[in-house]
Amino acid sequence: MIAALLALALAPAPQIGIRELLPEMTDMERLAYRPDPWYTCAQASSYDRNSKSPTEDWFANWDAGKYLRVETREGRKERVMADLEGPGAVVRIWSANPAGVMRFYFDGESNPRLMAQAGDLLSGKVKPFGDPFAYVSSAGWNLYYPLPYAKSLKITVDDTDGDKSAGMYYHVGYRTYGPSTTVRTYTQGEADSSARTLAEIGKALLSPKNPEPNGSAMVVLANAGVAGFEIPGPALVDYFEVKVKGGSKDVAWDDPNHLRRVLRETQLRMTFDDELCVDVPLGDFFGTAAGLNAYQTLPLEVTSDGTMISRLPMPFGKKARVELVGRGRRNLAVDFRYRSKPKPFGNNAYYLRARFGSDFGGTRPMRDMMMLYARGEGVWLGSSMHVANPTPGWWGEGDEKVYVDGETFPSTFGTGTEDYYGYAWCSPQPFLRPYHSQPRCDGPGNFGHTLVNRFHVFDPIPFAKSLQFDMEMWHWEDVQSVWAYTSYWYAKPGSASNPSADPMTTPFPELPKPKSVEGALEGEDLNVVEMTGGERERQTGFWQTSKETQLWWKHMKVGDRLVVEFPVEKAGRYEIVAHLCGARDYGRHRLFLDGKELGLFDFYNGSLVWNKHSLGVHDLAAGARRLTVVSEGSREGALPGGMFGLDYLLLVPVKDSR
Repeated sequence: MIAALLALALAPAPQIGIRELLPEMTDMERLAYRPDPWYTCAQASSYDRNSKSPTEDWFANWDAGKYLRVETREGRKERVMADLEGPGAVVRIWSANPAGVMRFYFDGESNPRLMAQAGDLLSGKVKPFGDPFAYVSSAGWNLYYPLPYAKSLKITVDDTDGDKSAGMYYHVGYRTYGPSTTVRTYTQGEADSSARTLAEIGKALLSPKNPEPNGSAMVVLANAGVAGFEIPGPALVDYFEVKVKGGSKDVAWDDPNHLRRVLRETQLRMTFDDELCVDVPLGDFFGTAAGLNAYQTLPLEVTSDGTMISRLPMPFGKKARVELVGRGRRNLAVDFRYRSKPKPFGNNAYYLRARFGSDFGGTRPMRDMMMLYARGEGVWLGSSMHVANPTPGWWGEGDEKVYVDGETFPSTFGTGTEDYYGYAWCSPQPFLRPYHSQPRCDGPGNFGHTLVNRFHVFDPIPFAKSLQFDMEMWHWEDVQSVWAYTSYWYAKPGSASNPSADPMTTPFPELPKPKSVEGALEGEDLNVVEMTGGERERQTGFWQTSKETQLWWKHMKVGDRLVVEFPVEKAGRYEIVAHLCGARDYGRHRLFLDGKELGLFDFYNGSLVWNKHSLGVHDLAAGARRLTVVSEGSREGALPGGMFGLDYLLLVPVKDSR
């Protein structure tokens, strides 16, 4: 016995390096247990340094190009993105506009061990960091790969790309282990020798395998009732599948049987060992709102046939109880299938937890939405968010702010909501990635219902005492919007959090797309018979316009002309009304009708707007009439472009009183 203890004491301490960290990229089960060895997780970013406290520019928004410092090496400027003390590991890098050469200086070395063009590194062009570890998702450049360091890691980007890196947005997510933890610093050799493991992990990320269920239950919910079932323990459920039999997307928005209501008004409750841990609307738990939206990530998935899947591990001791609570008045049948395997519930085990929250109303004043305030020990896993936005204007300028264990300033301070969710530039383009996705964005622009999610499978944030996760509500416009979000985390038994919001008091507005203007002669459809200079195109994505599109003419010179024909079906007396665009880069233009001057119009405006302009009352013969636009340049102080935008012409009959 003494010899065994002595051998254990003399055994070398386990090391952490690329080989040990790579399997964590798909190991979901480890999330449900205390990290061993313990570490903290934080983020270096380009957030606006003017944000110093809630009373001092807390919502400052110039989040680009904020570096720790600038160093000069061999005649070049190197901007320091992160200067990290180890032992630790970088686990995520993101940018909206990578530029220059990125250099990684490990353990105080004067020469970088890793160096690559930032855009190549973050888009999968540098081996071994290919897709699905490095990629572009809706204009967001992402790298998920372990870069461990024993002592320190400094990351810089230089000015070789025309100094574009001066305005770079970036995140660097990193772990910091305790001083007694042995970390093996990154080497290219270890990265190369791990290629086979990396390939297997890549396949598992893109095509997660679902285990064969060994348990099932049919829950019948009637007239705002409660129904459920139990799973005996000690056990771990690592696969959970739900399919709702009832509800339709082809009924009126406010019909009780509309799927968006069925999924929001049916509450999923999970109790582990008599402790309520999940209390979230059924659809929101699975990251789908406003109906069923097919998508796939590693933790959650909704299939094309409406099956909702969770791969989030759920350990418990004596029993787990799954309940559905009907908040609407309808009959509903729900099929559950799951896999449960025996496993002791030790002192290092956590319960899965989830809460529903919402914030709605006017978007001014800007404010922090507290998505989670957890007390106890655990790890932050991520969130799903549904936004109902009544305008194409961008709703997500807000930064995430994460306070761990009582921090007075967040150790994770982001640069924008879409940046946190792994995309960029408020892109409405849907994308699906193993750790994050945007399954839905109705459009035009960011109008309508949007769904986004992000799961910290490889970059969870551990906390020993507490965690507060805030997201700024920072909308471009002062409008009435709705944010509804589900937060996921793991925590020890007896932990606490802010309670779930009541989904029945959270608005769920219908947001139909704007209709085209009746009788409009759409500018983008008119016949262009002459254009002497500049560029023209059909510009789309504007809810203020008819059919969300306009005829756009730009970059012309003074004196250039654009001539379009519009049809007059019946001769008569008409007022010609033109719906025309104005903005800071729009110019002054003289308009003519069939060669007759109508006047000089200045379309400069401090913001992007469309206004109706009367072009006068005219006697028009049946047939094709011509509208000529002649550029007169731009007013002093306008941005370059001299643009002209025609949404539509409208011929309004005028009774002849002569």
